[in-house]
Amino acid sequence: MNKQPSTIIIRKRGSTYVADATGCFGGGYSGAAAGDTPEEAALFALHEKGMYINTNPLGGEMYLPAEVREA
Repeated sequence: MNKQPSTIIIRKRGSTYVADATGCFGGGYSGAAAGDTPEEAALFALHEKGMYINTNPLGGEMYLPAEVREA
């Protein structure tokens, strides 16, 4: 099986943030709770970066709303 770069996407849904992630072999999740505030979503994204992007030899990308990037 070919490896691929990982992807983490945080988006706002209603008043909360949710996350989607894919790993190097295509696994992952969609719609996981990522927090109620931009700060909580930023901490969640950093945690997931450690699990999905930093451990992948091909690296990956994170896509975050502006308010989460600034938190």
